[in-house]
Amino acid sequence: METLLNNLGLSFTLSKFIPYLLTILIGIVCAKLLSKHISASKIIRNIFITLITILPFGIYFAINPIFQGDFSNEGVLIKKKLELPKNNDLLIIALADCPYCIQSQETVKLIHQKNTKIKAEYLIVNGTKQDSIRYARMLLGFASCRTVKNSVPLIQTIQGRFPSYILVQNGIYKKVWNNNTFSARAWDEVVSCIE
Repeated sequence: METLLNNLGLSFTLSKFIPYLLTILIGIVCAKLLSKHISASKIIRNIFITLITILPFGIYFAINPIFQGDFSNEGVLIKKKLELPKNNDLLIIALADCPYCIQSQETVKLIHQKNTKIKAEYLIVNGTKQDSIRYARMLLGFASCRTVKNSVPLIQTIQGRFPSYILVQNGIYKKVWNNNTFSARAWDEVVSCIE
C-alpha cells in the first residue's frame, strides 16, 4: 500500500503513515458493524470489539513494523570541509560488499522516481574499479558510481557508518544521515530540497 501511495504522488512520510491510519479506521468500522450482531455479555462484547478494532492494525504492523527512525529526521549538519564531488545532490557513501549499502539502491531509486532532477552518486570507500562497475550495473542509470580512497575527514563525518547519505545543495554539503536515520522524513527533505 505504501508503494501505491508513493506512486500516486504522496510524500514518503504520508505514504508511510496513511496505511496505519487506514487500518485503525477499518478496525473501528468493522467493530461498529459487528457489534450490533453480538449477543453476549457486556464484558465479552467489549473484548470482541476491542480485538476487532486492533486486529487490522496488528496484522499490518506485523507485516510492516514501525522502526524507531521511520518518522524521524535525525540528520546531522555538516560543519567540516570535505573534498568530495559537489556536482551532485545526494552522495551515498558505501562499502563494496556491505549488504545494507547494496540494499540502499532501492531507496535511492524511490527518491529518484519522486524527483528525477536529483543527481545521486555512490562513493565506494576503498573499492576497486570492479566494485564500481558492479554497483553501476545495479543502479541502472538513476545514480552514478565511483570509488574513493579512504578519506579520514569523510569517515569522521559519517562516523564510520555505512551506508551514509550526504545532501549537497548548490555545491555545499548540508546534512548527513546514516542508514538508521535516513527514513521517510529525510527522503522528503532530500526530494524537496532539490529543484
